[in-house]
Amino acid sequence: MKAETLGEVIKYFNQQKPLNPAQEEEWKSFYIDTHRRDIDRIMAEFLKSHPGQKVLFGGHAGNGKSTELNKFIHDAEIQKRFSVIKFDILETLNPYDIEIVELLLTICFQILAFAEEEKIELADYIEERFRKLEGFFHAELKITTEQIGANAKEMKIQSEAGGGFKFPFLKLGATFSATMRGQKESREIVRREYRPRLNELIDLIKNLLTDVKSKSVGKEPLIIIDGLDRISVKPAEKLFAEDGQSIGLIENATMLLTVPISIIHSVKAPIVENAIGKMHVLKNIRLRTQDKKSDEESQKNRELMKEAILRRLESHLIEENALETAVNYSGGVFRTLIELIAEASVEATVIGGTTIGEKDVAEAVKRKRIKMARPLSRSHWEILLEIDKHKKFAGEMDEKRLELLAGLFALEYINGDEWYSVNPLLEGRLEEYKKIFKEEKKHAAKKG
Repeated sequence: MKAETLGEVIKYFNQQKPLNPAQEEEWKSFYIDTHRRDIDRIMAEFLKSHPGQKVLFGGHAGNGKSTELNKFIHDAEIQKRFSVIKFDILETLNPYDIEIVELLLTICFQILAFAEEEKIELADYIEERFRKLEGFFHAELKITTEQIGANAKEMKIQSEAGGGFKFPFLKLGATFSATMRGQKESREIVRREYRPRLNELIDLIKNLLTDVKSKSVGKEPLIIIDGLDRISVKPAEKLFAEDGQSIGLIENATMLLTVPISIIHSVKAPIVENAIGKMHVLKNIRLRTQDKKSDEESQKNRELMKEAILRRLESHLIEENALETAVNYSGGVFRTLIELIAEASVEATVIGGTTIGEKDVAEAVKRKRIKMARPLSRSHWEILLEIDKHKKFAGEMDEKRLELLAGLFALEYINGDEWYSVNPLLEGRLEEYKKIFKEEKKHAAKKG
């Protein structure tokens, strides 16, 4: 199961698709053990935990968190103890504008979907609360029965064979997701209504979980929320630091939530941990030392990342030096590496090539560098120069510094102590700014 021609490379190099053991052939073909034991530690904690345990799981975007989560979910011991209720926030809400109200409502609908799938009979008083919620949608958001049916069909929610839903409110959940993703005005209406009533939503989740657990096959529900690591700096701070206590108050909810890198490095990280639960960070794969040299570990990691590529395409499709270059510029981030190879394959195809050469990778790197550099201001470049010199954030961990981490402009590595590096894709441009700022200082000195 590999690309045998350049035309097939895109098929096997989708940087947005995490690996999943459920796709057994793909998993066996593509998955490699990175020897990072962070998810194993989380697994050990959950298997020893009491009901209500909550864990936050973070790291840089694209470094393999979703793949590791999928591995966690399909572990035999985890499946034996837990009934997993997993969803990706990117498929249900707007990641650029998300607050605690819609997150709690989404959790309600996801538990309801699980109860439907498991054919669990819920208590009458719980169904009555969903009827009131449905009435709110009809009255305040002007959602019609026809719209609810259309959204359910679009999101592929099918009724049971031979009859309707056990819980027709599932169709309402589909409409809720579609409305929250696309309509800012509707988000504001829902927030105005339910923000003063967060305790009602928390109680509904608690009651749902109690009912589901008492009527299921003895397994403990485990709610896993992926995609929260994609939330930008300000909404993430509000959701986790300001409103995280609402998640913590769902005492009987065992949960694993992804968390943005900006929260991990925020001065408010201790507040988030106290409110919700312990943070675990999936380390980046280190490809060089702090002084940009090679050592035994970095060389092993380079070979590991090459293997990740050669599992997806036949070796004759890429030159050795081209593969080496792509790995070096990836910074140890799998998504970046896959993206570079996919882009380089397009470059090679356009010029009529049959293999990916170093020039094709160089062109892919140039395109990625231009795209990354566009939004950076002078102050961003000054911070990147600071990182390049000290391997640390010398200044206050403010919003700009958190943005650089969230956007992969700066990368964290752990080798004994933690240290930071400018993304290799930006290092050439960094040298240009270093010269510019030096000339400016000289000119200012002469004028003074």
